[in-house]
Amino acid sequence: MGLRNSKEKQSNEVKTSKQAPKAQVNPEPPAPPNKPEPEVDHSDLVPKWLNQTQFEELLAADVDQFSKIVGFRVKPAMAPGENYATLMLRISIDVELTDKSTKLVSFMMKVPHDTPQMEQMMSMANFFTSENAAYTEILPKMEELYKAKGLDIKFAPRAFKLDATKEPKVANTVLMHDLGQNGFKNINRLECLNLEQTKFALTRLAQFHAAGATMVQVHGPYPDIFVNGVMGNNKEAIIAFMEGMLASFRTSFMANLDKFKNGEEYREKLEKALAGLTMEFMKLGIVDPNEFNALNHGDCWMNNLLFKMNSSGDLEDMVFVDFQNPKYGSPAMDLLYFIISSVQIDYKLSHFDFFIRHYQEALVKHLGILGFTGRKPSLRELHRTLIKYGGWVLFPTISVLPLVLLDPTQSATFDNFMSDSADGVSFRGSLYANKRCQEYIERILPWLDNRGFLEVSTDPLPPELLAALKPQQPQPENTDQIPDWLNIDDFKEIILSAEPNFEKILSSTSKLATKPGDNFASKLLKVEIEAQLKDNSVKTFSYILKVHSDNDAINFSDFNLFPKEIEVYSTYVPAFERFYKDVGLPVTFSPKSFRLSKDVSKEYLLLENLQPSGFKMVDRMIGMDLEHSKCTLKKLAQWHAASLKYKELNGPYSPKYNNGIFTEQTAPIFKGMFVNTKKSFIEEVSKFDGVDEYLHKMPEILDTYVDRILEDAKINEQAFNVLNHGDAWINNIMFQYESDGRVKETLLLDHQVTKYGNPAQDLYYFIMSSTQLDIKVDQFDYLIRWYHQNMKEHAKLLNYNGFIPSLKELHAILIQHPIFAAGTVLTTLSMCLNKTTDDFTTDSFLGNEENGKSLREAMFSNERYRANIERVMPWINRRGLLDNFANGHSQ
Repeated sequence: MGLRNSKEKQSNEVKTSKQAPKAQVNPEPPAPPNKPEPEVDHSDLVPKWLNQTQFEELLAADVDQFSKIVGFRVKPAMAPGENYATLMLRISIDVELTDKSTKLVSFMMKVPHDTPQMEQMMSMANFFTSENAAYTEILPKMEELYKAKGLDIKFAPRAFKLDATKEPKVANTVLMHDLGQNGFKNINRLECLNLEQTKFALTRLAQFHAAGATMVQVHGPYPDIFVNGVMGNNKEAIIAFMEGMLASFRTSFMANLDKFKNGEEYREKLEKALAGLTMEFMKLGIVDPNEFNALNHGDCWMNNLLFKMNSSGDLEDMVFVDFQNPKYGSPAMDLLYFIISSVQIDYKLSHFDFFIRHYQEALVKHLGILGFTGRKPSLRELHRTLIKYGGWVLFPTISVLPLVLLDPTQSATFDNFMSDSADGVSFRGSLYANKRCQEYIERILPWLDNRGFLEVSTDPLPPELLAALKPQQPQPENTDQIPDWLNIDDFKEIILSAEPNFEKILSSTSKLATKPGDNFASKLLKVEIEAQLKDNSVKTFSYILKVHSDNDAINFSDFNLFPKEIEVYSTYVPAFERFYKDVGLPVTFSPKSFRLSKDVSKEYLLLENLQPSGFKMVDRMIGMDLEHSKCTLKKLAQWHAASLKYKELNGPYSPKYNNGIFTEQTAPIFKGMFVNTKKSFIEEVSKFDGVDEYLHKMPEILDTYVDRILEDAKINEQAFNVLNHGDAWINNIMFQYESDGRVKETLLLDHQVTKYGNPAQDLYYFIMSSTQLDIKVDQFDYLIRWYHQNMKEHAKLLNYNGFIPSLKELHAILIQHPIFAAGTVLTTLSMCLNKTTDDFTTDSFLGNEENGKSLREAMFSNERYRANIERVMPWINRRGLLDNFANGHSQ
């Protein structure tokens, strides 16, 4: 099969010495454990669901002349104590080739432990998702950066994906090539790394960090899972998780402090420092844009490093494994963790500054090779960073290093690692009773003290951490309450229509359903009702109530949005769905909507809440991947096809659908908005790379944007027109998933600016605002073909007899109607990629005050938006989609 290291290429960029030691690290081996434990058969740990049929498709695609599998063996690959959070399996497969010869193919597979503790952890943070993303999406791009510069540097084994539709449990696995076949292996953790091995590893870590920093420059910001970590940006949850994990180690360490020589001298300082360790971790997790940042490995200890020696015993290569915690931020995270956990005690402390200089020189060198244009950290800056985050070093000191130095034992299990049971307490006590560990800790404690790393940090906490630590302030009484014109009893008939066994309402709650920056023209409230059924059971019913927003900058009630959306939900959604049902293809477009039986003077929409059914939105700051983008475009194609059939049967749509949110009446409002945003936009975008190509066109585009939309909105009945959704961006689309993570259903929300006209509006608006950066440009033509194919097929399915443009004609329509290409990038995309705070309001963003100016500047200058502008705007310009602005006329 194709192997990443099959050519045995040597990376001469990482070699540090011709005199690297042989595989034996120390002249004298460590003392054996007092009582060797008998080898235990762990075959019972192999999952029952794992079998050879799951590998047939992969082997057929990856092994030349594959014929069939003739042998299949699975066994645990690591002894207890070598891997805690997951189970590593070695899968050996004997393959028969078409010439009847056989070949051994070997994989390593990481699977979760089948324990309640693991289930609880994965419910909070599924690190298999982040690790697979690292192996398949991030690491190949990092290696490609070096390949483009003529260097063959491999950071990790090749990874594969199995078909989760055949066995859903493979979704929570990581499958890799077994590099043991290529001579890679761990160095004995009890011995730790010697001087040359440490230098070798630090050079490779510097190469990794250099690529990790350059990735942002080349490919744009990392997905949120690599910026905030697998638990996201929920500071309260992260603090609770860290405190829960640290508490047991902190207790055990302090209970055994008297076992360390002179340990009691540090008790007072350690108690204070360990009490603040979670905050040190949290501070390290916040990305400071004024510092050098890179993608950290996140778990950089020696068992996650595989070394390869040449025939002379010299170090030849090294790769990383175990990418379940990659984190973008300060490289101090990896440096402190690695040196404290994995280097021999004779070098760990005395050579610490030497190691940092060695790393810094390699980092700067490789940043230069990769063409990194940001600020490269000087040696002094790097040392200042290590001091700033130095409190973090206590974590690997008390929780990782003792595990590294622990003799193999059957009690070294994930349960005992995490549990507060008697076995768990006993296991952690054994960590600190270990003589090898005591020797290390006794020498490390004075070093930590002398470096100031046992001092409680006096730096002020960042505002986001302060907010996470403060008790939640009570909200004003009516902030989240349903309007006074709506009584909870009004829901009785609605509940009864869905649940014939409804008896009575027991209680209700309501709260805001969206965050600031996610909705502008309306306010969404989630209303949950506890109801008793006739059999005395209790059931929860959940609804979304949509009402006018309280907004001083724009009075959205003047825009006629609610009457249009009410009609779409009550007339067009059910009619379009009925078309498909009649031809045998059930299609659902949107959540169910309800109307109250009583007369209400206020405009409102009442919808089913999709979240209890598992529907979710994609993170707008990451954008949709190809699968989600295709699902959305298919749904839009089905909607457009149904709109064609409806017009064929019922005649023209009402004139109210000739315009979206932009009309002659509302034009002055929007022109005023662009006056306020134009200056900020031009100032920030002028700093971007490649802007000289199109910057001179920007003022004209912003000055005439509203007029061009009104011009484009004019209906040409001789052309191809559909009923556009009109606001098809990422926050108006929700997805439901299969058990293996694939998209099961896609629904459209927010039909308040539905507009009849050319389909360029929906296509440009969605793709430019809501897809990931790599997809916007590289997959644009493919996505248009995908949409066209689905629109054509579904129009035919509905027996539509009118005109359907060919794919070439559809592309011509997109060229002829360019307004929403650049316009979406300049407007909606900036909102998608902006991380709004709780004090964000439409008023403040559009206002003339300093707060509004600073909000706009931050929005247009953030790294995510910059990466998109630098990639997408030249593409738009080179397609001629800016020329009609510059020439002052619409084609």
